[in-house]
Amino acid sequence: MLQKILTAVLFVAILGLLVAQRFFSIETPLPTRITAVHGESLYHIDALLERGQSITTSDEYLSFYIGSDTQIYMAPRTRIELARTYESELELRFTKGRIVVVADSHTPVTIKTNHTHHRVYQDSASFINYDFLETIHIIPLTGYIQTTIDSTGESLLTPEALSIHETDPVTVETIQVNLLAGDATDFYQWTEIFPDLITQ
Repeated sequence: MLQKILTAVLFVAILGLLVAQRFFSIETPLPTRITAVHGESLYHIDALLERGQSITTSDEYLSFYIGSDTQIYMAPRTRIELARTYESELELRFTKGRIVVVADSHTPVTIKTNHTHHRVYQDSASFINYDFLETIHIIPLTGYIQTTIDSTGESLLTPEALSIHETDPVTVETIQVNLLAGDATDFYQWTEIFPDLITQ
């Protein structure tokens, strides 16, 4: 009998906490809205995205804002999850593909991968996740990117492009990048944040 009473009390307490968190949360997620789509897509302009939602592109380019100061561009065959979209904490889980992050807000944007996380603060950067190679390329476009290796806690603040092999042990090397080369040039031109690419 006592066990049934304790179980019922525990159930009611957990349910009460969940309801309280849902309705009385101190911080609500920032509005996240698709602002541009190029190509055939399941997504459409002005569609609202929810915290926790996964977004996957097929052959289209996609752009969305988190709040009014953080813009994300997604290339084809890219997948991210909107892990945290609060004014005090912005985190995207990036599992494959290519993105550009333009972070003009006062909150750093954290890009989380399998074994690393990267912070973009009032700068812009491109990230490429070669999931089949377990390799991430971090390309600061303006300023610096703070990169942290989760297993060791080692942190780097770099203005240079890096290639990170995400296996144990994680390896990091500096790379040279030419955004005008390769099949991603059209994507970078579409973002219109690179004057050098647009004029050539």
